[in-house]
Amino acid sequence: MKYKLTAIISAAVLLIFATFAADAAVYTVDKPTNGNTIYVAGDPDMYPIEYYDIQERAYKGILPELYKKISEDSGIDFSYINSGITNDQYRLAKNKQVEIVSAHARGDVDYLSSEVHILTYHNGDEEIELCVGFTPIAPPEVVNAVTTSLNSTSAEQILRLAVETAVKDSPADFPFWLLFVAVGLVLLIAALIVNIIIRRKKEKQAKENQLTDPVTGIGNTLYFEQWYRNFISPASSPLYYIAYIGIDIQRILQYADAAVSEEIQIYAASEITAEIGESDFCARVSDGRFAVAFESPVEEQAKEYIERLLRRLNRFNSDVMTKYHIHFQAGVFHLDAPNIPCEKALFNARHGFYHARETGASYVFADSKLLQREEYVRSLQKKLRNALDKKEFRLYVQYIFDGKGKIACGAEALSRWDSLEEGVISPTEYITMLETAEMIDELDFYILEECCRTLHEWKETKKKNIWLSCNMTRITLSNENFAVRFKEIVKKYDFDIGKLVIEITEDALAESKKLVMDNIAICKQMGCCIALDDFGCGYSSVKDLNDYPIDIIKIDRELIVDSNTEKGGHLLTGIIQLAHYLGIKALCEGVETEEELAISAGAECDYIQGYLLGRTNPANEPSVERNITFK
Repeated sequence: MKYKLTAIISAAVLLIFATFAADAAVYTVDKPTNGNTIYVAGDPDMYPIEYYDIQERAYKGILPELYKKISEDSGIDFSYINSGITNDQYRLAKNKQVEIVSAHARGDVDYLSSEVHILTYHNGDEEIELCVGFTPIAPPEVVNAVTTSLNSTSAEQILRLAVETAVKDSPADFPFWLLFVAVGLVLLIAALIVNIIIRRKKEKQAKENQLTDPVTGIGNTLYFEQWYRNFISPASSPLYYIAYIGIDIQRILQYADAAVSEEIQIYAASEITAEIGESDFCARVSDGRFAVAFESPVEEQAKEYIERLLRRLNRFNSDVMTKYHIHFQAGVFHLDAPNIPCEKALFNARHGFYHARETGASYVFADSKLLQREEYVRSLQKKLRNALDKKEFRLYVQYIFDGKGKIACGAEALSRWDSLEEGVISPTEYITMLETAEMIDELDFYILEECCRTLHEWKETKKKNIWLSCNMTRITLSNENFAVRFKEIVKKYDFDIGKLVIEITEDALAESKKLVMDNIAICKQMGCCIALDDFGCGYSSVKDLNDYPIDIIKIDRELIVDSNTEKGGHLLTGIIQLAHYLGIKALCEGVETEEELAISAGAECDYIQGYLLGRTNPANEPSVERNITFK
């Protein structure tokens, strides 16, 4: 211990007395000076023993000074590899890419053939031994040179040399008692070094905590970005693919609690970590989302890699995932050009993931064609936002008639995008974009307000007795802030709230039961009526008629078309009778012919809707209303 500690003390003196060592040594991996280069894996946070200077992009400290001195004596060049703020000692030692693993705590780095102890210090109750280690590829002469340098120099020799250098030009009456002060100063410096090391270790732990995902224990987004910058070079980037892997956590939370969600993500993190190679890295970048950077020489092998990884992830034994067909999907982006920023790479891979979700694919490679499409979609989404802000969406209605098709009792509210640039655009072109941009709820609330305003205006017209149906998507009804926004909009207008019908789709009941049910109940409590769309050909069951506060069922057009057969006619009549027994009104939608009208009327449906009686037109269109008798 004496000789190791004196080496540290000696080096500290060399750093203090500038006359002994004027400048700090700087080593990089760029251009070795000759064929005798020895590569060193440093610890960027072991100040002042060894540390990475970000501004000068170089390693500095006591050990770099030592390597410099050995280099001067032996002609061996020492070069720090993978210089940067990330400690890469473990991987470099494992891959035998370095001969020396510089300052490290004993036990922190495997794959070493020998270590030389340089300092022991205490961090609380823990005793930590600081070492310099050698990998199996380190030449014996290098091991001997470094070991000898760390062990051979005594404290007295270094102190004498330092003091003699400092006072060599002093007068004869120089106060040599300063020597003892210098000794005390060196001992104080040694103590300070230990304190600094402990503090830096704590700072390093705090930094690592900032880079760690608290749920899974793997890296977070900041960690991924740091590794991306420091590890993927322009030369190696063509070998790398960035995968964005995710699962629909919101759907999982609809059927299970947060503990199940965390269990799935912890499992995913362990499987991803087990699959990645030595040159790969991964992180959890958001709830249910993971990023993986992996090497692959060709795209075909990259596909095999991502397929294998997804198989591992989707093996998780979860009742929720199995019952509701929820699974992991991925988007993959190839770093096919140097110096692609991490943010852009993740952005591109994420678009591949979203496209996989839209199409139901297990994974999608974000190639140039897809990215060009996404760029086009983003430009349209920007237009959609501007259109909502500028109120370019217009309220259209299709009137709903009594069971004989004679008198208008209500209307269904629909939307059209009246673009200033492109004219009137149909919903089939913009609804998907709104859903992809997670803006569909904005349109739903926008149309809700238009419905409330229209009902307020109808109070003093011949349409004062008809009701207006407003569609609400599953995504909107699953919004935790639905009730707040709904109440804010409705209370802005003066109208009979019983004439506002909230029309929901069957998939809303199938996929979002708890939250959707709560929000439907709030609408019902406020006095709204509830209509269930597309009944009979979707996800719902007859039991839903008992479980939910439904006032109207809208029977799907397919059942109307099939009712021209004996069995189909009985089915239609049976559904309407069942609804009536439960106190629910029945509406036949999509009626387009006189025959379908006659069948619907004969089955005693309450309301009829379809092109035969009225097409979709702008609300309050005088030319249309002249031909309609209102209730």
